[in-house]
Amino acid sequence: LGIDLEEISPNEAAELMPLLDPKQFVGAVRNKEDGHLDPSGVTHAYAKAARKLGAEVERFTKVEGIVRRPDGLWRVITNKGEVVAEHVVNAGGLWAREVGRMVGLELPVLAMEHMYLITEDMPEVAAWNQKTGTEIIHAVDFDGELYLRQERGGMLMGTYEKANKPWSKFSTPWNFGHELLEPDIDR
Repeated sequence: LGIDLEEISPNEAAELMPLLDPKQFVGAVRNKEDGHLDPSGVTHAYAKAARKLGAEVERFTKVEGIVRRPDGLWRVITNKGEVVAEHVVNAGGLWAREVGRMVGLELPVLAMEHMYLITEDMPEVAAWNQKTGTEIIHAVDFDGELYLRQERGGMLMGTYEKANKPWSKFSTPWNFGHELLEPDIDR
């Protein structure tokens, strides 16, 4: 796969991820370069870097239309006026389908329901952070279809579901504000 993996013992894995019980598995693999990022923080870092290079970033601005001009430039119609651009990046996130449709593209993306839980702060997490000066690494159990990683002072656990459930199959309502969906524990 081109991924630099290292096979490690259950005890070595438990040293890296103190919440694992080494008696529950026979081995593990580790990617020393693996990790997770805060999507919001990364987005803000990209915007900051783009501004330093002369880009203009308009937050809280709804794109209402995108039209190709005869000279090859793009006219972007927003709720705050129009912008003319040589290049347009679809950074619509959950609304990428809707933005793509503005230029006649049907993007092969679908919003899916995803279940996860976040614990309250845990003393084990605080002790690890203080001892190492780092967050607890994330762990993935491919057979159990689970992942686990630190979230603030607690842990986040989510699933990789084989029976994915689409949410908003055909379009995402413009007024959706990233609310949490109704719990579906039995799923």
